[in-house]
Amino acid sequence: MKFIVRIFFLIFILSASHAFAQDGGDGDKKKNEVENKKIKRKKDKAEWKARREKEHGSKNAVKNHEKRLQTKETRKRMKKNRQKAARNNQNKREFFFIRWFKPKPRV
Repeated sequence: MKFIVRIFFLIFILSASHAFAQDGGDGDKKKNEVENKKIKRKKDKAEWKARREKEHGSKNAVKNHEKRLQTKETRKRMKKNRQKAARNNQNKREFFFIRWFKPKPRV
């Protein structure tokens, strides 16, 4: 009788031992997922940089083309008007010397 109980006990212990074992496959799977995410993120960043570089290149090309079409005097006048508009948008007055010697408007 003791022999039969020992055999059943031994079978029970051996059959239950795999339940306590750790499964090593999950760690490798998670590690691969992290690596795949890093690779994907790196690839997306490279594509974004290429797309941004292309957009900036086209904007610069348009800007240079427009600049070539204008004379030096036109560019100076545009710069002056741009500065004046910025000053007006910030609600700042002109330099006092300019205000003193500017011709008065005729009424």
